[in-house]
Amino acid sequence: MASTEIISSLRGKVIHKNNRKVEYGDQIQPWTPYNANLHMQGIKVVVKDPMPQKVQKGDAFEDTMLLLEMIKERKQKENKNQKEERIREMAMEKKRKLTEKSNNQYLKLSF
Repeated sequence: MASTEIISSLRGKVIHKNNRKVEYGDQIQPWTPYNANLHMQGIKVVVKDPMPQKVQKGDAFEDTMLLLEMIKERKQKENKNQKEERIREMAMEKKRKLTEKSNNQYLKLSF
């Protein structure tokens, strides 16, 4: 159906129909989204977890000292674990020697 057929089918309800609004010396062109005077509305966004504010960085000295402290603590922890393991091994060695010695004493007493 052409535009004239649509207008005649409305039976007097449409008084006047312009093809396209002409402003500032524009010429009538076929419709496209670019020449249709369309305007985007604002997009609303719901924010669940907002971005944190920019963290203020201290000087590099503080970061370096923090890293050194972390390395020092890790090394101390490793040394402590090694020391405990050596103590446990020495205790097991001593216990084994005592059990061997006590077994030998029982054998001597059994004569």
